[in-house]
Amino acid sequence: SDFGNLFGALEFSIECKNLGVQPIIGCNILVKNNKLVNGYVLLICKNKQGYENLLNLVSKSYLENSDSENPYIEVEDLNYNSEGLICMAGGRFGLLTNNYNHNKELVIPLVDHLKKIFSNDFYFELQRYSHEKNLNYSQFLVETSIQKGIPIVCTNENFFMHSDFYDSHDTLLCISQQKYIDSEDRLKSSNEFYIKSSDEMYELFKDIPVVCE
Repeated sequence: SDFGNLFGALEFSIECKNLGVQPIIGCNILVKNNKLVNGYVLLICKNKQGYENLLNLVSKSYLENSDSENPYIEVEDLNYNSEGLICMAGGRFGLLTNNYNHNKELVIPLVDHLKKIFSNDFYFELQRYSHEKNLNYSQFLVETSIQKGIPIVCTNENFFMHSDFYDSHDTLLCISQQKYIDSEDRLKSSNEFYIKSSDEMYELFKDIPVVCE
């Protein structure tokens, strides 16, 4: 699931099919609203209808809502294109995350709205990194999950295969932003953004309670 596009979905699906693996298609899509801070939600297809709706949303983000920086959708667009889609909110750069950091009072109404749209297909996305300091947000997600019966999916950004690929990925980010390695005003990578093993993920999130089975 790339940020803002489905450009790699075809090649990914073909490669999965050749290896006998069922591909799962998704997209981190930017959501804008004049009452909220912009942020991403992760939309994952669970069937053909979901894939068609995701195509509709991504197409609209480029053909109708694209601005000088990033294609986006409006919150209202989700109302008409939610069938067959799983929505995960709360990760890095996320709509919930950004609004929690800006104004906590906006978050619960936003959670309730997304829950209303996606019903049982709405999940909190919980991530943990040693370089991030906002532990209150993680606790907020856990507590709200328990209160509202919203399941948690624990994830890790995986921009490269192994942790020692960090320098290469960070260099690519510099090139894409036309910045230098030592520039402070740029998006930076992390050596934790690799594909962690099951054991690493279990250890990282072993304290998370099971809300729904």
